[in-house]
Amino acid sequence: MKKLKNILILCVMITVGLFCLAGCSSLSDNVDGKLEFDSAMELKYAQNFSVDCYKGGYKIITLKDGSRYLTVPEGKSVPENLDADLVVLQLPLNNVCLGSTSAASLMTGIDALNAVTLTTQSRDSWYIDEVGAAMDSGQIAYIGKYDTPDYEMLAAQQPQLLIYSGMLDTHPEVSDKFKELGLNYMVDRSSDEQHPLARVEWVKLFGILFDKETEAQALFEEQEKVVDGIKAEPTGKSVLAFYRTTKGDCYVRNAGDYFPKMIDLAGGTYTPGDLKQDEGGTTKMDSETFYQTAVNADYIIYIDFSSTEQITKLDELVAKDPLFADLKAVKNKTVWSTRQDFWQVTATLGNMISDINTAITATDNSQDELTYLYRLQ
Repeated sequence: MKKLKNILILCVMITVGLFCLAGCSSLSDNVDGKLEFDSAMELKYAQNFSVDCYKGGYKIITLKDGSRYLTVPEGKSVPENLDADLVVLQLPLNNVCLGSTSAASLMTGIDALNAVTLTTQSRDSWYIDEVGAAMDSGQIAYIGKYDTPDYEMLAAQQPQLLIYSGMLDTHPEVSDKFKELGLNYMVDRSSDEQHPLARVEWVKLFGILFDKETEAQALFEEQEKVVDGIKAEPTGKSVLAFYRTTKGDCYVRNAGDYFPKMIDLAGGTYTPGDLKQDEGGTTKMDSETFYQTAVNADYIIYIDFSSTEQITKLDELVAKDPLFADLKAVKNKTVWSTRQDFWQVTATLGNMISDINTAITATDNSQDELTYLYRLQ
């Protein structure tokens, strides 16, 4: 009997331990109105936020920019004598202004979109069907562009939180106005992460904000499992990713960017592998420099920014620059393009990596249409 009791205790301890590793323990729900530290949330990839968990379900989210947010569970009191810089978010959040497509993707993935009432993106700029449908039904209203929102409407609506992208950094006058109006805002820093699964892991932050922690953990684990399941052996195939502006400039993804990491996880070898290995983003190249960089790449992924001139044929790509005709990937018909929703996909980056793997391991050119990529004909 004693042996059985010890086994049961051990099982409980293991279960609690696994729960704490996955998220934050909430074993002391009776704690109210005070912060008693419990544990720190374990994050496997994300570098740009952290979460400290307190008894009673209180949590403090800290972003890489130094901003901090205290989430107060529904029905719980706000602790006294808090640090002046700590933004208090009384849950539940059901009146949120959304100015980040990455956040929208992650929130949609955990069925938290019903908390959004306002957006800084116009209806025709959304490729996430659920957001479009919510705008069509009147659930979400357009508040104006992120840098010129309708402040009178914001003052009247009083959203509990505005979630913006990093573009807010370039418009401090907007954040200053938010402060003047007494509005809480948060900058979604997921796009600064250099590992694709780190971007997905930001879903855990939104799981906290919208009481969807179980769903968030499940989504992250699902995408991690997709990537782990690829088990891509190095193919030896070189892959370059770029886009071209209407002015003729080519922008190649830096080797330190998350997209080359996706290519590596898919079994490809990113080229140019020595291009700013410690930096994300892109490097601008003129036509001649780009040609020298891309001429021998086995595969090219063209990142489509256009909402009106989506390229579907190799001839259309070559028409932009005759030099493209001599690229190895163009000659071999191994040029793929992202779809127009590429920049609004964060929750399923694991599936996108799987698509890249399929594209570069196909033994022939018979497969042309994937979920996130298509081959230029």
